[in-house]
Amino acid sequence: MSSQENLSKIQKNTVVSGIIAISLASWYFLFTMNSNMAHMNMGTSSSEMKMDMKPKSEMKMDMKPKSEMKMDMKPKSETWLPDTYWMPPMDNNWRTNDFYQLVVMWIIMMIAMMSPSIIPTVLMFATVNKAKQKNNLQYTPTYIFYFGYLIAWVIFSIAISIIQYPLHQVSLINPMMSSINNSLSALVLIIAGIYQLTPYKNACLDKCRSPLSLVMSNWKDGNVGALRMGLGHGFYCVFCCWFLMAILLVAGVMNLYFVVALTIFVLLEKLILTPESFENTFQKLITIVPGIVFIVGGIYYLFN
Repeated sequence: MSSQENLSKIQKNTVVSGIIAISLASWYFLFTMNSNMAHMNMGTSSSEMKMDMKPKSEMKMDMKPKSEMKMDMKPKSETWLPDTYWMPPMDNNWRTNDFYQLVVMWIIMMIAMMSPSIIPTVLMFATVNKAKQKNNLQYTPTYIFYFGYLIAWVIFSIAISIIQYPLHQVSLINPMMSSINNSLSALVLIIAGIYQLTPYKNACLDKCRSPLSLVMSNWKDGNVGALRMGLGHGFYCVFCCWFLMAILLVAGVMNLYFVVALTIFVLLEKLILTPESFENTFQKLITIVPGIVFIVGGIYYLFN
């Protein structure tokens, strides 16, 4: 095996391991935040139970010894996030700082969810980039393309936060960031289902599933060119998945079981390889079936 081939393998491993590491770090943040929120909710419920106790004598009987109370407390060493880290307000009194923190949370979630599916496209970019370098043409660091892709999801995160923030203020979404209003849930699901059935969804999915055509037909030289390529590909992926992400407002933004399931679905939708003869059928199944499920779910919420 030549040194050039060894270098290629090292570069590919570096790209893959780097993106996976960024994604895993983001997932770790989300699971830690989710654990802190669950612990906070338990503390709130415990306080409410104590406030409901009427006679002092009963309170004394029901109170746990201090030693037991200490045992129930979560040690600081168990969580990576500091005690002072932002947690969503337990009421509808959301402030400006809460909006900024909400944006950060969405950005981290999008990095966690959407980074794995970009790996084939980043590898394709790195391969073409390496060929240009070998031919003494302008070389661009691969990470610039990846950052361009992430910028698209940062813009989406800001947009979805602008939508979500006032919904908390009018108590349509609970502190765990899931809809508590059937009309809102129905609206999100029905719109998401209809969008799944439109040609725009399929057109964007085509772009996401074809990294070679994207890199070869839309190549732009230089750092700015790589950033623009990543941003353009990112917007195709945003428009492919934006209503799937909006469904998190129904299932719960911090419902990490659903977030993981949605991540797996996006990976299957974008990366699963199918025979050419089955490609069109697969693409219809992967868009039409979820679309129908979302619409039916929306109708259910509408009449319940």
